[in-house]
Amino acid sequence: MKIFPFFVFFFSLLVLNGCGDKFQPNKEIKTDCTLGSEPVRKVLFVGIDGVRTDALLAANTPFIDSLLPHSYYNWNTDRGEYTVSVPGWSTILHGVWPAKHGLFDNTFKTNQYSTYKDIFSLAKQIKPTLSVANLSNWDDFLRITENENYAQRFDSDMDLKNDAIRIINSCTPDIMVLHFDNPDAFGHDSGFSPTNQPYLDAITLSDTYLAEIMGVVKQREAAFNEQWLVVISTDHGGEGTGHGNQYDLPQTRYVWSILHRPDLATSTELAIVNSVDLLPTMLNWLNIPVQSSWNLDGVALF
Repeated sequence: MKIFPFFVFFFSLLVLNGCGDKFQPNKEIKTDCTLGSEPVRKVLFVGIDGVRTDALLAANTPFIDSLLPHSYYNWNTDRGEYTVSVPGWSTILHGVWPAKHGLFDNTFKTNQYSTYKDIFSLAKQIKPTLSVANLSNWDDFLRITENENYAQRFDSDMDLKNDAIRIINSCTPDIMVLHFDNPDAFGHDSGFSPTNQPYLDAITLSDTYLAEIMGVVKQREAAFNEQWLVVISTDHGGEGTGHGNQYDLPQTRYVWSILHRPDLATSTELAIVNSVDLLPTMLNWLNIPVQSSWNLDGVALF
């Protein structure tokens, strides 16, 4: 009888400590599909997890190929050190390197998010009525941002794609972030390689889903004179079936970025792009001036 209280206490400590970095549905999931307030310019960020540049170029991606003639692009984007997902996506969505956002692995214990805010929080400082949404097929992705009107996790990329189309048609957020996870899963399963067909097929499927989503975007641009900046990128590449501690490998650290503008008549390859440049570029599209107090590491690409 004397052992039982101690066991309960010890077990409780384990549970509390173990949950410290766990996804919290009651906190992260939000269902308010608030109508977008920007009548013309919108931003869609599409993150496709774990896609090496050479694999993207080797995969059958007819839709992404069709975007390039009207896009800025770069095949050698520096995503920085600490080549796992939480630091990678945090660098993109907070616009600062790990030295500032504080994340060097896939936990959140050392995050400096209170000092270096995410794209939604920064945008709403200037335009409080913006509608923003985050949809992901990976629980922890939703923990990288806050202040969303709508945030949802999904069991599959297909479910995510279907809900993204629904949200665009129903409330049309001003900033929408999507995270597709399939390519990373196949990379871990059978290899991050431009010669691994299952990995390439997963990239092709992401391209197919993106085409369906963009079909709705193009309909809105034609019907309502909207202008959508569509930014597509990844958080890391990989080698073998992993990508951790591979910042010295170019196939893992140096990735790709595509920025599709509806008003761009030509294809433009950018000489230098860093992952931290994507956030200020997206804010600039929405006519949101970057504040010096934000202390961002990136610069707007246009």
